[in-house]
Amino acid sequence: MKIKGHMNSKLLALGKLAGAGLLTLSLVACSGKTADEHIQEALVFAEQGDNAAAIVELKNAVQQEPTLALARYELGRIYLQTNDFQSAEKELSRALELGYPADQIIPMLSEAYQRTGANVALSELDLEELSLTPEQRMETNFRKLQALLQLEKTEEARALIEQAATEESTSVFKGLIAAHENVLDSDFAGALAQAQVLYEAAPLNRDVLSFTARLYMLNDQPEQAASMYEDYVKVAVDDIQAKFALANMLVEQGQMSRAEVYVDELMAVNDTNPLLNQLKGVIRAADNDYANALAFSEKAIQAGRNDPTIRLVAGFSSYQLGEFEKAVGHLSFIASLLPDGHPGLRILAASQLQTDMNADAGEVLSRIDNVSAADASLFSRAGFELLQEGDVDAARQIIEQADKISESADDLTRLGVLKLSLNDIEGLIDLQQAVEKAPESVTARTTLASAYLSTEQYDNAMDLAKEWQLNAPNDVEGYLLEVEVHQRLEAFDEATEVLSKAEALAPNNTAVSVSKIRLLLRQNKTEEAEVATNELLAIEPTNVTGLASFFAIKQTQGNVEQGLVRLQQAYDSDSSNPSIAILVGRAALAANDPTLSAQVLKSITPNRSAPSEYWPLNGAALLRNNQVDEALSHYETWLDLYPMQQDAALGQLLILDGQGRFEQALNLTNDFLARKNDLQMTFMQAYFYAMNRDFVSAKARLEQIEERYQPLPFLRGVKARVALSEGRATDAIDDALAAYEQSKSTNNVFLLVETFRQAGDEERLYEILNQHMAERPNDLRAKMVLAEIQIERDSNSAIETYTAMLESTPNNFVVLNNLAYLLMQDGDLANAEEYAQRAYGIRPDSVPTADTYAQVLVKQARYEDAVEIYNKVMSDDVQNEEIVLNYIDALFRNGSTVIAKRRLEERTFADPESLSRVEAIKAEFNL
Repeated sequence: MKIKGHMNSKLLALGKLAGAGLLTLSLVACSGKTADEHIQEALVFAEQGDNAAAIVELKNAVQQEPTLALARYELGRIYLQTNDFQSAEKELSRALELGYPADQIIPMLSEAYQRTGANVALSELDLEELSLTPEQRMETNFRKLQALLQLEKTEEARALIEQAATEESTSVFKGLIAAHENVLDSDFAGALAQAQVLYEAAPLNRDVLSFTARLYMLNDQPEQAASMYEDYVKVAVDDIQAKFALANMLVEQGQMSRAEVYVDELMAVNDTNPLLNQLKGVIRAADNDYANALAFSEKAIQAGRNDPTIRLVAGFSSYQLGEFEKAVGHLSFIASLLPDGHPGLRILAASQLQTDMNADAGEVLSRIDNVSAADASLFSRAGFELLQEGDVDAARQIIEQADKISESADDLTRLGVLKLSLNDIEGLIDLQQAVEKAPESVTARTTLASAYLSTEQYDNAMDLAKEWQLNAPNDVEGYLLEVEVHQRLEAFDEATEVLSKAEALAPNNTAVSVSKIRLLLRQNKTEEAEVATNELLAIEPTNVTGLASFFAIKQTQGNVEQGLVRLQQAYDSDSSNPSIAILVGRAALAANDPTLSAQVLKSITPNRSAPSEYWPLNGAALLRNNQVDEALSHYETWLDLYPMQQDAALGQLLILDGQGRFEQALNLTNDFLARKNDLQMTFMQAYFYAMNRDFVSAKARLEQIEERYQPLPFLRGVKARVALSEGRATDAIDDALAAYEQSKSTNNVFLLVETFRQAGDEERLYEILNQHMAERPNDLRAKMVLAEIQIERDSNSAIETYTAMLESTPNNFVVLNNLAYLLMQDGDLANAEEYAQRAYGIRPDSVPTADTYAQVLVKQARYEDAVEIYNKVMSDDVQNEEIVLNYIDALFRNGSTVIAKRRLEERTFADPESLSRVEAIKAEFNL
């Protein structure tokens, strides 16, 4: 409904007043009480402790008589008692405005101001004309003093202190005011002494308690401050902020159980508060309750709390729970804020190692300079992982740190192996120290023995074997070490004698059996070795060493298939064993069965848990099985997992080079070099710059490589390409030949072709290509180049070459097309038509292929068929003048004279041979 016109504003106001009056009358009539009666009932309720009922009655009184000062005063007083300081301030201020005696209002109002933080209003209170008791005046002045200090009105504060000192009063607030003079003078010790006296006099006064607690803090006595705050919150139960501060203080002091009481009390009111959740997380972590510590910490973070403490607790708790990715996430957030050597960095590095972030872990560990023996295991683990990554430089830095702190036998053993992995012979010293520290450690002695053997220190290995036998006469390992030393020195009789002792000591020991097989094989006692191998496999059919020995024996006997069958049987019975899969994969490649090799290696999951041998082996198997796309994907996965492993990158580059994907290969070399300075990858980068025809960058890269590497054939190939780009074909010949002799790849064949063509030496090029094809008859791309040269030199040889190529590539349309063309030129139209038709069937959209097929048809006077073929591919985009004229000639011969003339008139021919042919066509067809 639409309202018309406007009501007079005065009438509207009058209406509102009338309405209000009616409502008041209605309420009075309904309750039957006057405002005074409401106040009286309110006072009774208040006396009985029922403040809620009292407030209702007083509100009714105010509603009846809004200007009733007494009602406002009593309402403000009760609000003050119930800690509703905002409402208290409002009602007390209104009562003062309505004329209620200021003497009674001001003390309470000052407290309300103080509790609501109304410092300006509090500082402006004038007490001069008020008839306050000395106690009321001191308490009110104390609150005013605090307001002045909060507002940094120091001079007014000092004046108030001086004035209070002249007044007669025994109030504790006088002492509090006086103590503030020492605070203003920064004499916190003196202020504390005064506060302690006041505390003795009034131990339950909340202002004394609060003041004393703060002074304990200013005097660096946090424990006493916490104790005083605990007394304070017992009195000031409404002071939430004080409880927050107390809880935080107790947590900082490590008083977790005391702090948790207050945290839980506060969380019962608000369990989403970020600070409370942070404190709860810290407390739970201190109690080793990591699940709840993480839960509370993450709740605090989600609520916006992001200070380092909470991230540290969340990261530490995640680590303890084995949730390493979470640990990395939280600790990485604050890593830059942590000082070098902080324990959080150790936890972060350990978590990064668990999540295969090895390079990042290495960087973090480099910030830990206060290393101790407790860090040895962590540093060793990081060193191993970085070596596996291929980041040798970072591994060296980590090992240098580990070298300072490795003390236990286990730590020294790990350190020794790490150093030996870097060809650092000092690793032997670490292993020797490990054995000295723990002569009973089989791991330390076995590792040292392996190191002696691998470095051919047979005298030391023999001494270790004898010492081992002396200290542990019942351990077979000492005897087997001596057997191995004798074997390597070809002292087979002595080895056999010691082996007999080992067999007597442990007749069913697998290691003894393996040692016996190895001894027999070294003596070329194949039949006896086979018997011993079968005995071992009868007990342990999947023993990898036994299976490897069996295959080696069968390979020696020329019976590879039988050896491979035995390995396959073992694999089928335990296909989840990666060691057996690796063995079968390697043996299958040796037996020239890459299909089997690739098949069994599929059982290994390509992740960081895969054996290191898996990666190059599977790549080789896939490539030899012509699974190029799968091989490329394999190398990509390898490089993703180990971004600094050179072999993973080189495997990809090999495939990309073969596929002509030079830009992608160049990007790969750039990415790798951004992570790691690598000499061989620098060579590859220069090569792929050249293959991308960026010869300026290729030349610049070559110049950055040290002079001693410049004679390498691979780099000479790059130099040859640069020289060709600069028109220096003669200078390129020797370098191109050197590159070709080192690697007779198709790309290097093409380099030779281009070099000799630019140099004008076709004879030598033809000779080299013929020699290349004699050595590598399956190089189809090179054979194509040879055939192209033969077309001009010896068409019969070209026909033979193309015909031979069809045996291996029957659907190569280029070969079919060129062969058809040569046969047509030779007059063999029947075979020419067959090959041309096959080429056209494969690539009907190819203009050259259609032209060859149409020309064969023209030769057979099948003009209509020829024109039909041409019409499917010819357009204004065809620029080859010879093909265009072939088409026009076919149109004329087919009787399509109008179209043929138009085509001839539309085109402009520039080539002299084309112009001569145009004249011939005009003459032949009387144009």
